[in-house]
Amino acid sequence: MVLADGDDASGLAVMLAELLADNLRDFPVRAEVARRARGDLVLTASDREISVTLSFRPGEVVVSNGATERAPALRGPWLEMAKLCSGQESPVVALARRHLQLVPGARMTVVPAGGFVLSVPASFYGDNSQRRQVAVGGGIAAVVLVLLIRRRRRRRAR
Repeated sequence: MVLADGDDASGLAVMLAELLADNLRDFPVRAEVARRARGDLVLTASDREISVTLSFRPGEVVVSNGATERAPALRGPWLEMAKLCSGQESPVVALARRHLQLVPGARMTVVPAGGFVLSVPASFYGDNSQRRQVAVGGGIAAVVLVLLIRRRRRRRAR
C-alpha cells in the first residue's frame, strides 16, 4: 500500500490508506483480492467535494488525492465516507442502504474487489447483525462480479 501524496495527502486519503494497510496485513484473503484487482476506484465525499483514488496495480494499491477520470466512483456524504474508512460500514452495505451512490466508469470489476478489500469482517466487531449484513453484502458483490465478467466475455465473443 502506497500513500502517493505523503504529507500532502487529504484526511480521507490517510484514513483509507490506514484501513487498507490494516486489512492487507490482517486479512490474507483481502490481500489476495487486492493483489489480483486492476483499475482505479474513486471515493468522493460529495458534501465536501474531496476525492481519493485507489489504484489497484500489480503488487500494490496506491492511494492518491483527487479523482481519476473515467474511473468508477463511490460518492456520499463525508460522514458516510468516514464510516467506510473506519471499517464501521462496508461499501456494499452502504450502497444497499443508499448511503453511498455508485457512479459507473471504466473497469467496473474493480468496484466489488475494492469494496471487499475495504470491508472489515463482522467478526472483528463481534456483532451478529453486522455479520449478516456483511454476508449479504459479500453475496451481492459476488453476483455483481460474476455479471460483469459474463458481460465482458459476451462482448469479447462478438
